[in-house]
Amino acid sequence: MRRTERPMRMLPRPLLVGFALLFLLQAVNHQLGRERSEAIYHPLTRPFSAEVYRGMAMGSFRLFGYLLSLRLQLHDNQAGQHFRYSLMNYDLLLDWLETLSDIDTDSEYPMLLASRIYTQTSNPERLRKILGFIERRFDDNPQLHWRRLAEASLIAKHKLHDLDLALRFADKLAKQPASVKMPHWARDFQFLLLAELNETESAIAIIQALLQSGSIKDPDEQRFLRGKLSDFQQKLFESQRLPGK
Repeated sequence: MRRTERPMRMLPRPLLVGFALLFLLQAVNHQLGRERSEAIYHPLTRPFSAEVYRGMAMGSFRLFGYLLSLRLQLHDNQAGQHFRYSLMNYDLLLDWLETLSDIDTDSEYPMLLASRIYTQTSNPERLRKILGFIERRFDDNPQLHWRRLAEASLIAKHKLHDLDLALRFADKLAKQPASVKMPHWARDFQFLLLAELNETESAIAIIQALLQSGSIKDPDEQRFLRGKLSDFQQKLFESQRLPGK
């Protein structure tokens, strides 16, 4: 079957020039459109104090805080357009998240926005600020916010590739007293990350202490820990063998 298409080099020069001009005009129009969109972006304003908003809420702190949180969440959608998070001032964003958390201290929603929405930034400095906010609020109320710190540990590991920071968060989870109710998998982050940091001996010691303490009642959890203990002991044994032995 014969091909009827002609190579690009055989096309008339005016046609090639026209294609090039059309491509250039499209690129320029796209850039101008993006600049126009950014020009009409309305930045975040600084929030009032939490006390002012609590006074405006007239006792309905949870509802008022929730409505303000929705307003913040929808800030990147203006005039029917979605704006990139890179346009957002993250220092003002943190002011809003702190204020919203203070309006209703029993609400998880500001922390949920922080861990699920605003960690989508590709800017490492901004991401660290959000993770810092999550850590501070966890310290205030570990029972309410342990899920968010567990997510922060994973984000630090996978998005920032900062195992030391991920381990710090995991260590806080592991050291919570028994009065803070959370599943064992949340406390297990610590030794899993230690193994990734080649701190296998520390991971082994932690697992052995957990098993010997009698605090692990769930049979599945016990089997999981024993399996990990065996894996880590084998890894340690192999790392200590002399070359050629």
